[in-house]
Amino acid sequence: MALPLLLLELSLYASCFVCGIVTAASITIVQGNFGGRCMLYGLVNYNVTAGLIGIESPSSPSLCYFVTTISVMAAVVCFPVTLFWLCTFCTGGEIRRERACMNLIIAVSGFFLFFLLITGCVVKIGRDSLCNSVIQSVPNITSCEEAQTRKWVSPIRGGRFYIGLHDAENMSLNQCESVAVSVESLLSDAKRMQMQCRERSEQLSMAATQLRVESAALREQCESAQLDMAHIRRQLDDLMDTKSAFEARERQARKLSSQEPDPRRWRYRCCCWRWVCTPAVSSVGVLPPHPSP
Repeated sequence: MALPLLLLELSLYASCFVCGIVTAASITIVQGNFGGRCMLYGLVNYNVTAGLIGIESPSSPSLCYFVTTISVMAAVVCFPVTLFWLCTFCTGGEIRRERACMNLIIAVSGFFLFFLLITGCVVKIGRDSLCNSVIQSVPNITSCEEAQTRKWVSPIRGGRFYIGLHDAENMSLNQCESVAVSVESLLSDAKRMQMQCRERSEQLSMAATQLRVESAALREQCESAQLDMAHIRRQLDDLMDTKSAFEARERQARKLSSQEPDPRRWRYRCCCWRWVCTPAVSSVGVLPPHPSP
């Protein structure tokens, strides 16, 4: 998350918290000054004899309670979020927001923005209605602020009712603007995250395509290697068969050679026998025949 956006969001949450507290306090103070009666959309009358301003018909107290409750709830939601991001920023932690968390914050902000807009309209229109009643009922005044200097029927204290309602209106509008700008910042951040996700998805799809091509090439190489291995295996089998046949022939030849007599040995034996027999004949006077020339 970018640092300027974080600082902007922190300031908006802080202002939303302050505006909510000020709005609720202003409405509560004005309601207390009028004896617990809500004067938004209220009507007043004027006692000419006593010169006092009184209440003719106040509005329902639930109207002021609605404005106060919405303002306080928005302030309560903004306060822990502000503390969380402030602590994260000060401790130097990783400032990262998940998509689910961002969607939740946008939904909650949109919910409170809707009710804060209603609250702002209620406060503004209710104050204007009260001021119109005051201007029409009280003589010799041209603005609602002048009625603060007039006397009111006891125990009403109307010395600062216009200032309180005016502050409540301004704080309510500021609170709406803070929430609106915060939502806009969140939406821009979400759009930026969406663009990053789209770019990453495109990069991942390209990487997946490249991996698919490489896997196909590797598959072809593997199939070629398997074919080569099968060919080599067949050649090895042929060589082993040839070796087995050659060894069988060699064993057979050795067996035959061990069974047949050696002609040279036989010739040697014959020569030896002839040499032994020839001297015995010569001793009796018989000479061996001379070989012919």
